[in-house]
Amino acid sequence: MQETPHSAILNREEAKAVAAQHFSKQMELLRDLANYGSNLVIRAFDSSPKKMAEVVICGVLLKQVVAMIDAAEVLLSAGCGHASFLPARAAFEASIYIDWILNSDSERRAKRYIVANYRDERLWASRVVPGTSEELAFTTIAQALGIDIHANRPTLAREAIAHLSEVDRILAQPSLTSIDQEFTTARGRRRRDPEWYELDGLRSIRQIAERVDRLPEYEFFYSKGSQVAHTGTYKDHLRFSEGQIRFIPIRHLADVNMLLNFVVSICVGTYKKTLERYRPGETTAFATKYLEDWRDPFMNVVPVKYDF
Repeated sequence: MQETPHSAILNREEAKAVAAQHFSKQMELLRDLANYGSNLVIRAFDSSPKKMAEVVICGVLLKQVVAMIDAAEVLLSAGCGHASFLPARAAFEASIYIDWILNSDSERRAKRYIVANYRDERLWASRVVPGTSEELAFTTIAQALGIDIHANRPTLAREAIAHLSEVDRILAQPSLTSIDQEFTTARGRRRRDPEWYELDGLRSIRQIAERVDRLPEYEFFYSKGSQVAHTGTYKDHLRFSEGQIRFIPIRHLADVNMLLNFVVSICVGTYKKTLERYRPGETTAFATKYLEDWRDPFMNVVPVKYDF
């Protein structure tokens, strides 16, 4: 028999009703931003030189921003304001990656991103190839969980060897082999590869944000997303009041104003920079679109006060 939620902390219908009653225009705004972005991914790539930088910027990072805006709209429409900071945080990371790649040395930075992906694939494939050091360590972990991955999929080792060969072939290409070596050198004796942006001497997302002049967004908005991601504060979940503990509902929209400022700013800023690089003739129309369709619901969010 299915469980019935405790209505005091999980009231889905009430949360949806609040979203529909007070934030319908803002939900339409997020949907329209996602719709616009879905078209921009294709238009920008079609107008670009279609090199590795554009593959990564348009096909991966810009698409990620759009996907996370779409996810935030779905969550907010259901009254999941707290959880909406997770896709907002992911959108911010993708957006500053775009800024960093566009900033300079775009092709090389994009290739570093791609090579990092292939090296990660190589690591995972090595973990199921018998006789490798990676396989020995991974098998120990799997056995502790009571999992025999080869029994469940007898062809896995053979498939992994074939995939390793293909990854090695790709990384041996002249345009990528020197970058692959950069990662190997930078890794040294460390247990893991550096992040792709660490090859530029950066050590964190915060440093990227600082270098692309977006540190205020990082400090004010991204930190909130990180608190949600890592359960960084009890105040998102309960209050101490007059000798009692009061649990905060799982679904609520108390921070919707902050969330909308975060996601809309990310989205509009990223779209504008993409247009300036790949479709500069559309920037005037984009400004008009913002003024006519987006500014009013963005600037006029009705605050909702909860008595937690």
